[in-house]
Amino acid sequence: MRLNINTAGVQFLATRLPEPRTDRDTGAARIDKETGLPMFQVQVAALDSSGGEVLAVSVPGQPSGITIGAPVTVEGLVAIPWSQGDRSGVAYRATALRGAETRPGKPTD
Repeated sequence: MRLNINTAGVQFLATRLPEPRTDRDTGAARIDKETGLPMFQVQVAALDSSGGEVLAVSVPGQPSGITIGAPVTVEGLVAIPWSQGDRSGVAYRATALRGAETRPGKPTD
């Protein structure tokens, strides 16, 4: 089950640069089944009026314009609860993630 997250009123800041997601066993890049793009993960701080949380957000394709400490635009954020044996948690995924100064269609350096 995927749970849509309303990000209105939430500010996101990058706390790490994008890193490729890899298969633990083979080391091969993980590929998004829907887009065919390699998966990347970005650690962000999510801040609202009640405080903040640090999230690791996966996204298909390499995010552009991400710098540590800078604002990040997160689109289509969902939470995916998971359980495996005696372990469980929540994975976060977005349809797009980019530096706040980077807009769709705007070239980056």
